[in-house]
Amino acid sequence: MNHQLTFKDDKSDKFWNIEVSGNSFTVTYGKTGTSGTSQTKTFETEETCIKEAQKLLSEKLKKGYIEGNIQTSSPKEKTSVQTPNDFHKEWEKIVNSKDLQNDLTKHFSYLADSSGFEPVIRKIFEHTNVVKINGNTLIVEFKNGNTLTAESPGNPSSYKKFPKSFLKLIEKHSTLKTNRLELGKCYFDFDIFDEGDRVYEIFDGKESNVLCPLKFMDNSDWIYHPTEKNKEGEPAIFPIIHELEDEINPVYYNIGSLFLKQLCDEFEIKIEIPVDERPVDPSADLKTNWWSNLSDAWKQAFRNQFENKDKEPTFETILTLERLNLNDSTISDLKPLEALLAEKKFKLEIIRLANTSVSDIAVLAMAKKKLFSVDISGTSVKDVSALKEINFLIANRCTELDFSTVAKLKKLRQLSLQDTKLNDLEFLHDFTELEQLNINGTPLTDEQILKFQIRFQKDRLEKNKTVSYGRDPLKLDIHPEIKDPLLRALADNRDYKPELALETGEKLLAQRAERKDIKQILKDLISICDQQWRKYLYIKTQKVKKIRVL
Repeated sequence: MNHQLTFKDDKSDKFWNIEVSGNSFTVTYGKTGTSGTSQTKTFETEETCIKEAQKLLSEKLKKGYIEGNIQTSSPKEKTSVQTPNDFHKEWEKIVNSKDLQNDLTKHFSYLADSSGFEPVIRKIFEHTNVVKINGNTLIVEFKNGNTLTAESPGNPSSYKKFPKSFLKLIEKHSTLKTNRLELGKCYFDFDIFDEGDRVYEIFDGKESNVLCPLKFMDNSDWIYHPTEKNKEGEPAIFPIIHELEDEINPVYYNIGSLFLKQLCDEFEIKIEIPVDERPVDPSADLKTNWWSNLSDAWKQAFRNQFENKDKEPTFETILTLERLNLNDSTISDLKPLEALLAEKKFKLEIIRLANTSVSDIAVLAMAKKKLFSVDISGTSVKDVSALKEINFLIANRCTELDFSTVAKLKKLRQLSLQDTKLNDLEFLHDFTELEQLNINGTPLTDEQILKFQIRFQKDRLEKNKTVSYGRDPLKLDIHPEIKDPLLRALADNRDYKPELALETGEKLLAQRAERKDIKQILKDLISICDQQWRKYLYIKTQKVKKIRVL
């Protein structure tokens, strides 16, 4: 069963093909003139496969697709796909062979695509008993009752994204299957991963980037690594084991040899398997030089990220960090982060740069969506436009900050601009995800703050009416409702100094004779102090140093 459909109207010009082979079918679809995207699905029986294929075909015809040949790639392209007569003749020779084990070894020798696997091929097929042909399927039965089925050759043009080592296998058999293994273009459920998972991130969150050439029916799928290579320059492969689905442990065999190794495990064939050798990292010298070229300040800063602060970490060890606390360090620039951020496996989520001499953070744009929280308090940073993807920004005491660059960070959920020159809140009306805002110690007037707050909350209420899950009102860390200057100073007590509370209380008590609101003021004072007391444990005295809990 092979059908080629096309659909064309004012807006679309596309094709949809389905090709059934044994108990599996391959669907290829896309824009006319392109190679399209292919997906293969395998069923328990041929009958079920044909039934599902006919159902899909019927649905497409109902949508307006029509039968018609469509060329999906250049007519000049040539493939080495065998015709039905070619592979059937070859298979029949094997079936009628007087030296079955030897001829099977020759036929499947293409699977030994990594060095040292030739003896493995011979050992496997020493155990064969009989070979049969059923339509377009070659069936190899083993003496212990195991079975290997091999489908007819596939068309490499349907596997455009797959590496060359895989395409060579497809030219011989589109699928190889045992009771537990399947080699071919396998389905992989990318939905098991969420944003932030390691596997999700190395594929940039795109299922179309994932290629699955091997499925182990019990509990794992093998997928190609997007960046790591083996000695032949082909992609490394790593298993997605359902109990450990977010771990990445690549192997460096080509897919044919990996299949042979797994086959030996399943069939309990005892033979020494060639060692899986990781290729020499061509950038190893560069990584070593990277550390050597770091300033003493940066070397110490990296050491401080680990429990053993005296031990020199390796480049690979630093890549495992998800947060960098560089607060109060003596670093002055972020250039050393370039080499780290260029590595896909470096998953930097949080960076703290408070009270450093850093003034340029443009390199952090390389972190893309992985980075979500940044603290630049007390720095001379002016431009934060590189942080468009982050959700949390602390920029307290950044007196040189250009607020037009802050206006570009529309994904912010929490923003702290304490003790800055912020004098306008209008740009924040575009921050639809903002949940918390700290603007203590800015030149903003109470009138500006109240005007902003009223409009922002009104806009949020209107927005909440149109969505399933509305956002909470904005939390504004400022106290425009407190009119008394003494209480206002106390409420804005950024350093949580207990002596300020005592001083305020003494001044208010001194004014009690001429104040009619003294009872309410004292109640407010007690309320504010009650909110603040947990911020410190001990009051500074001659014997006890003050300990703050921030």
